Amino acid sequence: MLLAAAVLPPALPLLATPASAQAVNTERTVVSGGLRREYILHVPRNAPPGPKPLVIALHGALQPAGMMQRYLDLDQVADREGFVVAYPKGMNLLWNDGRSSIAGFIPLLHRRDDARFVIDVMDRLVADGIADRSRSYLMGFSNGGFLTAFVACRYADRFAAFATMMMTVPVGYQQSCKPSKPVPILLMNGTYDPIVPMFGRPTPGAQLMSAGSTASLFARLDGCKAPEQVSAPNARIWRWKRCAPGGEVAYYEIAGGHQPPSSSTGVTDALASVLLGPRRSGLDAPEEIWSFFKRYGGPRPGQPMEAEPQIAAAGAPAPAGSPAASAALAEGPALAMVPLPPPRPAIDAKPSAAQPIVAQAVTAQPTVTKPILSHPDSAATAWQGIAPTDAQPAATTVAVAQEPLPEAQIPALHRPMVAGATMPLQTGSFVPADASASAATQLAAAPRPPRAPVR
Repeated sequence: MLLAAAVLPPALPLLATPASAQAVNTERTVVSGGLRREYILHVPRNAPPGPKPLVIALHGALQPAGMMQRYLDLDQVADREGFVVAYPKGMNLLWNDGRSSIAGFIPLLHRRDDARFVIDVMDRLVADGIADRSRSYLMGFSNGGFLTAFVACRYADRFAAFATMMMTVPVGYQQSCKPSKPVPILLMNGTYDPIVPMFGRPTPGAQLMSAGSTASLFARLDGCKAPEQVSAPNARIWRWKRCAPGGEVAYYEIAGGHQPPSSSTGVTDALASVLLGPRRSGLDAPEEIWSFFKRYGGPRPGQPMEAEPQIAAAGAPAPAGSPAASAALAEGPALAMVPLPPPRPAIDAKPSAAQPIVAQAVTAQPTVTKPILSHPDSAATAWQGIAPTDAQPAATTVAVAQEPLPEAQIPALHRPMVAGATMPLQTGSFVPADASASAATQLAAAPRPPRAPVR
């Protein structure tokens, strides 16, 4: 969240709000990367003893952690369900979220590993006997959502599930995001978001994908089949449930702005909507996220639907003895069944019976990192080290060898599209009408305007 700090009310004492009357909020510190970092810990007072589920919530850009705590109302769910919540504090209210700039608009002058800081918070709470490592979850809003996606790609095995709000990943994640296991992740985006538009946009740190492409990317990484679409108040939801074991993707398209949906909205939300877009009611983000989280981690992790065959996720081996592993051994280690990507993002097209999704056997090839080409698509992709789209791996189509086109038929910016046509200013500057030059060399012959009368 880039501008919420200018709209939302000032910070209040941590123990003064009614929502926290039955709980304990403490300011804690942890040393990470040689720096003493701070975070707020919310522990329900009547929670059972012993390690409890942990949710780490990352604030948006220029948004204090305490403001995020009151704005999200996640503590109310924690008090009812008995899990603890940690609100880490970004340096200068910002996160180094994996892009080439902080929050997409501030140059990265002081490099710090905020992903390591998030993990250190979890490790500290586990060591203190407060949190259960197998039931630890990470979520983030806006700038914090970008960092959440970065951690999901780099440290997928450290958290049981992830959730992002108002975030779309950079295009470079198509090559660089390689989670060590299937990632259960929930994503929320607003259709009227002016800060992180759902259709994607360039930022000083990276070119951002659209929200639909972001969801499709994680569905591909999880080896998912076609999604199911359902409706909710002020929202449409796509759920990829038939994925590799332990994987699931849920994408919420909210008819709102750069604000997570809430069960109810007030005057403060209306004021914030002037800069951030509307905040919708009827669907509560913390409730939806916790309902998604609690199905994963612990002794009974979430499982895919039994009625559908399991699909091996890209880069993740199937469990030994499973039907997927037996089929892989029968066909050879170099083959993997993966769904063909649709021509458009899966959320934009409704599957029909006339066009079923077909699985095709393709040869698994090692990923090759290509260098930056001399003419990248944009400055943003050049900064991030991303090759242009024409350098991406080709789709699984049959290539037909063709003779190269003659040089004259290859269009270019410095040649006319039609052979023999002249280009303006190609051989020199404009030729005055009264100059001695042939018609062939006159690129623009126009009479001079008459002189103004002498006054």
